Amino acid sequence: MNEILVVLPIFLLIALGLVLKRKKLLSDQTMKEDNFILYWIAMPANLLHGILGTDSNSLKDFTFVFATWLPYLIVIILVWLVGRYKETHERFSVLSLSAVRGNHFFAGIPVVALAMGQSGVERATLILAFSLVIMQLISIGSGQLAMFGSLSLKTVKATCAQLLKNPLFVSCFIGLFMVSLDINHLPKWLDATMTILANISTGLALIVLGAQLHLENIVKMVVSVWKIIFFKLLCMPIVTWIVYVSFGIEMEYIQAGVLLAAMPVGVNTSIIASEMKMDAEYCARGVAFTTLISILSLPIWIKVLGIVQ
Repeated sequence: MNEILVVLPIFLLIALGLVLKRKKLLSDQTMKEDNFILYWIAMPANLLHGILGTDSNSLKDFTFVFATWLPYLIVIILVWLVGRYKETHERFSVLSLSAVRGNHFFAGIPVVALAMGQSGVERATLILAFSLVIMQLISIGSGQLAMFGSLSLKTVKATCAQLLKNPLFVSCFIGLFMVSLDINHLPKWLDATMTILANISTGLALIVLGAQLHLENIVKMVVSVWKIIFFKLLCMPIVTWIVYVSFGIEMEYIQAGVLLAAMPVGVNTSIIASEMKMDAEYCARGVAFTTLISILSLPIWIKVLGIVQ
């Protein structure tokens, strides 16, 4: 019961966003402006604030870094081995793109914060700092390979260029660089400012997430995206848990890492699918229904991981 209560505020805020959008109390312009605040200001502040709480010795632990990368590689291989059966190029490319792209920032960090507190956020942000680049390259590269049968150097360069402009990646890089110099704390006035910005990101991100969901003809839609649900909500967290345990990762990192891995498909994935000429509608359904089903799956993971007693 306690694990349900942990995630209940998350989904109440998502539901609030959905209702506000349906009642036309959130305009497209407001959504655009809220996304700007989250993407460029609040979320980067949250990431940087979390990373600065980590120990500089963690940067020298190459086993840990490799462990954060390996689940993405394994799940993509599983998708290619067993997920291609009777799928069109457009749909299989969406599956290979979305299977490892979690909603880490709009849902993951808020869930970890509620379930594990600040120590969980610090561990989650460090995991994301190390794994963000490899996740972007593997997912987009795999999606293009599935769609077009080849991986172009142009796409790799474009992905890297986009990462350098990504405020979330930049904040991770700055945070890791500061920690490497043993700069683990900001001046009190700046730390307080970053804390307020981080707090803004949690609630606003969940409301925006809810407003972006489109839920129609639920049963039919769930059946159509069952492979995305299977690989993202089941395979990804299980593989992450097995890898972290095999590498002897500390328990709190396992808990934070598996929770992040259990997040629904990231909301920006359908935008990427559209730009890459994939089946964007299919991808949008995957985003919507992995989010919906995570209402049930996340409390189970919290219970299994022993986060809430």
